Amino acid sequence: MKKTIVVTMLFALISTFTFAAKKPKYITPIPKNGQIVIKKSQLSKDASYINYSAGGVSVQLIAVIADDNTYRLSFNTCQSCNPSPNAYFAQKGKNLVCQNCGNQFTMNDVGAASYGCNPAMLPYTQTDSELIVSTEILEKVAPAFKRWQGPVD
Repeated sequence: MKKTIVVTMLFALISTFTFAAKKPKYITPIPKNGQIVIKKSQLSKDASYINYSAGGVSVQLIAVIADDNTYRLSFNTCQSCNPSPNAYFAQKGKNLVCQNCGNQFTMNDVGAASYGCNPAMLPYTQTDSELIVSTEILEKVAPAFKRWQGPVD
């Protein structure tokens, strides 16, 4: 009887951790009129990864809603670690962790600073329902992503 209870509890615990792990959200907007548009309704307090192909080079952005309910957007590369293939951020809990050096940042830091070991800022505009990024900017930064090997889906 005790063995059955222990096994059942162990199975429940393993199932909880297995199903609790969230799969990252990847969004690949279709460029139109020299822009990509990210719908705010697709974003949450967890990181969303926005993909763009610049002539075959994957350029990725991080989009998130910060604690103050503002929308944040940055490049998904660590400025200090680039051009390492692992100079990208993955979400771990409530933080983003550089996969090259291990530095961690909160979602509130996305797009907040443009120096050192953090997600690089980028210019964008926003409407009530969208974040809008010029593809010209994404094309210009593509060389920094040539060796980048972060996941895209």
